[in-house]
Amino acid sequence: MDLFTALATVFTFLAAMAFILWRPNGLNEAVPALIGGLLMFAIGSVNLSDLADIAEHVSGAAITIIATMVMAIALQSFGFFHWITDKLQSYAKGSGIRLFWLINFLCFLMTLFFNNDGSILITTPILILLFKKIGLKKHEQIPYLISGAIIATASSAPIGVSNVVNLIALQMIGLDLYAQTEMMLIPCLAGLIFLALLLYAVLYKRIPKTLPDPHAKSPLHYRAHPLRDRHHEPKKCRRNRNGSA
Repeated sequence: MDLFTALATVFTFLAAMAFILWRPNGLNEAVPALIGGLLMFAIGSVNLSDLADIAEHVSGAAITIIATMVMAIALQSFGFFHWITDKLQSYAKGSGIRLFWLINFLCFLMTLFFNNDGSILITTPILILLFKKIGLKKHEQIPYLISGAIIATASSAPIGVSNVVNLIALQMIGLDLYAQTEMMLIPCLAGLIFLALLLYAVLYKRIPKTLPDPHAKSPLHYRAHPLRDRHHEPKKCRRNRNGSA
C-alpha cells in the first residue's frame, strides 16, 4: 500500500466515523458506513479477497445479531417486558438495594443465555418501563443503569457465544467454544463477583434505599398487545386512558 492509499484510507475512515457520530439532519448511520466502505474499495484499500475473508469471519456474528433482534421483537410482542417489570418490582419488595442486585442478576442472565447485544436489546426497554412504573428520578436511575451495563458487558467473558467479539476472535485463533469456557469460566466468574461488589460499594450512596409500594397502581398496568388496534381495547381501559371514570 502506497502513501496516498494509506492517507486516503485513514481520511475515509475518520470522515465516516465523524458522520456516524454527528448524523446531520438525522442521517442514518448506515449511510456513511456504506459510503466509507465503498470508497475504501474504490481506492484499493481492500479487494474482493479481503471482503470474502471478512465475510467468512463475521458472517456468524452478523447472523447472531439479527437473530437477537428478532428475539427481542418477539419477546416484546407478547408482553414479556411488562411481565419481567412486574416481577422485578414485586421481588424488590420496596427495597432499592434489593432491586440493585436483581437488575444486575437479570443483566447477567440475559448475557449468559442470549448474548451481550441481546442483553442490551432486552434489558434496556425493561429498565425503562420499570423506572417509569416506579417513578424514579433520573439521578436515581444512574446506579442501576451503570451497574447493569457493566455487568452485562463483563458477563460475556466466560461464554464464547455471549459476545460477538468473542465469536470473531475465537474463529480467528482457531479456539473452540468449549476450550474457551473451560479456561475462562472460573476466573471470569470470580472477577464478575468482585466487580459487582465493587460497583455496589461505589454506588451505594446513590442507590435509593426505599421504593414505592410494588402493588401500587400504575398507568402501565394495562398490558395491551403491541399489534392490537387501540379500538379493540376493553372499554374500561379506554375510559381510564381518557381520564374519565
